[in-house]
Amino acid sequence: MYSIRDVSDIMEISIYTLRYYEKIGLLSFVKRNENGVREFSKEDIVTLNTVYRLKQTGMSLKDIKNYLELVDKGIESISERKEMFREQKIKVQQQIIDLQNALKTINGKLHYYEEASKQGSLAVCHDEREVFMQKILNGEMN
Repeated sequence: MYSIRDVSDIMEISIYTLRYYEKIGLLSFVKRNENGVREFSKEDIVTLNTVYRLKQTGMSLKDIKNYLELVDKGIESISERKEMFREQKIKVQQQIIDLQNALKTINGKLHYYEEASKQGSLAVCHDEREVFMQKILNGEMN
């Protein structure tokens, strides 16, 4: 069995977060000993790892809690779980697109400043800037 400190260290999740997860019902599976101290099993840590990974996908804590409840229902909830992951996949794919666009912006700014450094002037990349402005005005940059 593992203490909350052990789990915090293993998972690199703060004790505060673990307590919060328990408060909102995400860790209802964690048992307490006769002194009221939380005791995590290896299986609890695996489940907590799932919670952590799902949180990394951007899934809400409410949806993660729902997922854990569906897991408890067993095989009968597989179609619901698959649908949850299909929906989350779409959200993550959109996040990837958004991050790729953010990276394009950063790379464009880096290019601009590299050219400005080379030429010793901020008056650089006029042609690229004109094309960029036209795309904005045409609604192509949304």
